[in-house]
Amino acid sequence: MPRTPVEVDVSAVVPFAGRHRVRGWVFVPDGAPEPGSTVRVACCLAGGTCSTDYFDLHVDGLADYSMAAHLASSGVVTIALDHLGVGRSDRVEDIFLVTPQLASAVNDFAFRAVLKGLRDGPAASGDFAVFGVGHSMGGMLATVQQARHQTFHGVIVLGHGGDGLPAVLTDEERRISGTLDEATPAIVAAARSRFAQPPPVERRGLVPGSFLLDDVPDTVRSAFVEQQTSLLYTCGLTSMLPNVTDVEKSRIEVPVLVAFGDHDLTEAYEHAAARYTASRAVTLYILPGSAHCHNQASSRTQLWRRIIEWMDTAR
Repeated sequence: MPRTPVEVDVSAVVPFAGRHRVRGWVFVPDGAPEPGSTVRVACCLAGGTCSTDYFDLHVDGLADYSMAAHLASSGVVTIALDHLGVGRSDRVEDIFLVTPQLASAVNDFAFRAVLKGLRDGPAASGDFAVFGVGHSMGGMLATVQQARHQTFHGVIVLGHGGDGLPAVLTDEERRISGTLDEATPAIVAAARSRFAQPPPVERRGLVPGSFLLDDVPDTVRSAFVEQQTSLLYTCGLTSMLPNVTDVEKSRIEVPVLVAFGDHDLTEAYEHAAARYTASRAVTLYILPGSAHCHNQASSRTQLWRRIIEWMDTAR
């Protein structure tokens, strides 16, 4: 089940001069779907400093660290795209102007283009059930995208609650409030200040116990660090601010699965799920034995199985 590279020209929705493309891949299960069946599709958005390889991690000497391969074994098509400005996608002149609003518009356009190609290709079937799967910052972006563009039939939010990380914010950043649209100018300015002279790629060390637990093998830690890319600064800071995307969460009407590790960056699990007041069905799942990066946890396959089960129920 090899993954196939994809590239989408998103210039039509990017308000900057020049040509802009996002890149990623599609992981299609072996074998044609049954005629008239519903094809489940996972559209994956990585978190801050992570690339699409977070969802298809290859570890020397160890198997089964690829979420995409696991989903494909149950017949789920997986699409993963690097956000505009980072990873394999095209760079932009001013990365700070890639706000959650712009990133969500770009990702909506790109996912719809890839989905159209799938519907016209060998994966075509009676229906597609399309699910947004976002981890950390990508979870925040998936909620903004769904609220504004209704891309998905269901949303899976992994490791993002909405309470932010107030302990790591500056006094200036803590004063930012209001809706996303109201707060965005201040967020852009604060991001410029916080990340004034960033290196081109931050392959940062992991904070003990917060991103990966002690039982994660060293080879997995190394593979995780190697897949990292540059941070999408304004979006990353937005995901660290409390309550800024609550309005978007409250507008999502499709089913939502909210999942955390039991040693994640927050313990406000129920509060996170309660933000989706318009959803037809909200499910909360806590993965035992996992810090923030669930796909590298020793218990990761439990989460992946739960996602597959939930897709069938939500559909």
